[in-house]
Formats: sequence, C-alpha cells, structure tokens
Amino acid sequence: MTLDFEEIKKLIPQRFPFIMIDRVIEIEPGKEATAIKNISGNDIFLFGHFPEKAIMPGALIIEAMAQTAIVLFAAEKRADSSHSDTKDNANNPPESPLSKENPPIPPFSKGGQGGIKEEGPGGFPEEKKGDNKKPIYFLGSVKARFFHPVVPGDQLKIKVVNVKSLPSGAYVSAEAFVDDKKAAEADLVFSAKNE
Repeated sequence: MTLDFEEIKKLIPQRFPFIMIDRVIEIEPGKEATAIKNISGNDIFLFGHFPEKAIMPGALIIEAMAQTAIVLFAAEKRADSSHSDTKDNANNPPESPLSKENPPIPPFSKGGQGGIKEEGPGGFPEEKKGDNKKPIYFLGSVKARFFHPVVPGDQLKIKVVNVKSLPSGAYVSAEAFVDDKKAAEADLVFSAKNE
C-alpha cells in the first residue's frame, strides 16, 4: 500500500509547515512503513539552519520518523475499520459521488471569497472545535543518533518498524537514509490520546 500527500494529511494531525513526510512508499499496517521527504532549499526550516550551509535540523528528522510512525498505526486502524465496514455493507455497493447533489457555495465571508475560513491566530485558517476528531499524539522517549547531514537536494527515506504495540501507543525503531547512506536512527516511544 502507498499513500500520497493528501492521504497522509488525513491520517496525521500536523499541518503546513510542519508536515515532514511527502509520500509513504510502502506500508504494512501495524508492522512497518517507509516514507520519503524531499529536501528543498525552499523548505522554511532551512532559512536559519544554518545561514552559511543549509542542513535539515535533527529534531525535524525525528519528527519525520514520528509522523511515519503515526501513519503506520493510523493506517492499521483505518484498515481495521474498512474491513468491518466491508463486512457490514457487503451487499450494498458504494454510493457514486456523482449521485450526490453539489453543495451550495457558501456566502462570502469577511476578508475573502466564499468557503474560506476566517483567519485565526498567526494568520492560519481558524478550525472549529469538534471539526477534527484525530487523536493527540505524545512523543515520550527518544534515543537518537545522527551520522551525516541532510541537505537540500537530498531525498530522505524513513523506515519505521513496530517493535512493541502498547495499549495506548507503541515502541518503534526508525532509520533515515539518503540514498543508501544512513543519516540517522532512533528508538521512539509514543502514546495517543483522544480528546
């Protein structure tokens, strides 16, 4: 199974500019996942790290590993729920999106065109409470080693393997590569909590 950027956004709570994976190229839900991050000189986090030579911060490599781990377990939950939906709806074919009536265009809002949300703190779109039903993830313990810098033009390949599933989280082992050269490795423990 592979996931594109839009599918990743449905599974993780992070949003621009903090989404650290571009594509999941391989996933075995609950067991392991491999994702990629294309590093560009235009990435916002490189502007000051460092002015003389741009290097991806180690904390963001860890964040890419953590996001890959979230996708690994969120995809498992999504696969489990789709199997139960398939069993429940075995005789009901999926409804065609063309059969639904197009929703009306919302009226113009202050400062923009219809359908654009009001700006919240920091100029980002305001989210209404209750709109987002995703769990909150807490990264607890991190043990990491870094082997060589990741710079613009590199493609970071992140592999996460489930070591142990816990009742409300997991212990995972992660590695990040540029080509075949290991850039970093980490052991991560995280938990998830529903709001």
